[in-house]
Amino acid sequence: MLNRLALTLVFTLSFLTYVAENLTASLMLVPLVLFAALVYVRVFLSKSALQAVGSLLDPDGLLYVLFIPALTFGSSLESTYNKSPGYWLVDTLCLILARLYLTVVSIRELFEAFFWSGILSVGIFTVWGFSSLMHSVETLERLEPNSFHPNFLGFVLAAYFCAMVWKLLTGGWVEKILAGLVSFLCLAIIFYASSRGAIVAILVGCLTVGAMAIVHAVKSRRKRFLRMGFLAIALLPLIAFSIQRLEWTQDAADFVDQVLSLSSPGRGIDSGFTGRADKWRTMTSVFYDGTWLLGRGIRSSSDMQPAIDNGYLVVLYELGVFPLILIVWRFLSILGSSVKGYFRAFTREQRRFSLACCLLIVVFLVNNIVERILFGVGNPLSLLALLLFVAPTSQLNLCLGASTCDPRLPGRMANQTAPNIQASS
Repeated sequence: MLNRLALTLVFTLSFLTYVAENLTASLMLVPLVLFAALVYVRVFLSKSALQAVGSLLDPDGLLYVLFIPALTFGSSLESTYNKSPGYWLVDTLCLILARLYLTVVSIRELFEAFFWSGILSVGIFTVWGFSSLMHSVETLERLEPNSFHPNFLGFVLAAYFCAMVWKLLTGGWVEKILAGLVSFLCLAIIFYASSRGAIVAILVGCLTVGAMAIVHAVKSRRKRFLRMGFLAIALLPLIAFSIQRLEWTQDAADFVDQVLSLSSPGRGIDSGFTGRADKWRTMTSVFYDGTWLLGRGIRSSSDMQPAIDNGYLVVLYELGVFPLILIVWRFLSILGSSVKGYFRAFTREQRRFSLACCLLIVVFLVNNIVERILFGVGNPLSLLALLLFVAPTSQLNLCLGASTCDPRLPGRMANQTAPNIQASS
């Protein structure tokens, strides 16, 4: 329980640092220092210290925790961005600490802490920014509170929405009430922040897990789902034609268009991802000098004008092509484990947890097409993603249900893979 409370505080502080009017590097280090203290207490003051340190030498530990910093050390040290070596040191320490932590703490514990962090963070943000939110509702101006960039706010709240969906499926009645309320607030804030990337990511994630649920349904129910789906597709043009001339339909369309700026010259649908496509094309010329091979150092893209609003291009520019391949492959493998876990799970609770993890990873990967936070720390979602990234593969498979053993039955395989999970409960 103390571990969950401390981790919840770490996630919450990672969010609340952006409430400050002046966001500084020292302020952003506060939750990371607290996380380091948590790792010290949870790992080095326990009997699992040697096991945790030894996990760094496992194949996945060597590849994802030690090899990536080794690849990026030289480029960060020689970077023209003078803060790059400091950021490299912070990110490397966070990778190592996260790996040590995940050898003794289960992934489900991470999600529990992230869920309660969402309750606290969204609740505090709603109270603190209530006047700004009401102003946005009344005037339809874009919600832009303090250090929160609207798209960044949508990026984090989309992840909190995924955690709320998980508890709506599996939580007790109190948790379901809180999750329902906070999920509504997340969607409302994302909408008035006009974070269209987060909206698209949530839609893609929901469609993905919805398709998985249909495929998993028993044959009779699957046929019913398909019949209803075909019927909806057949009726959709008729319904759209019938309501398009209604006054309330036009009012609703105008309202959505104004809030999301769908037809505005600068942010409209035909603006090329709000001008991002032109920036991406311009940036490709930077890679002609070999930058794509080794990168220019961690956070070196902070000096670029205009900024690169694409997490994949940011990693390619800062770290090079080989770390980018490893990072994307790792997240795709976690997504694959979530999908396999969903179809292999023996219990409903395990199946829904795998589904929630799949939803989170899809939202995270899709959102990074227009965001720049694929790999790093500094906000609750990035920290959660980093923790998942460095988690031992065996624990990922066990926690997500991708293991072929039935956790309800005693057996040699379960006894060999379960100690880390049991140690954190």
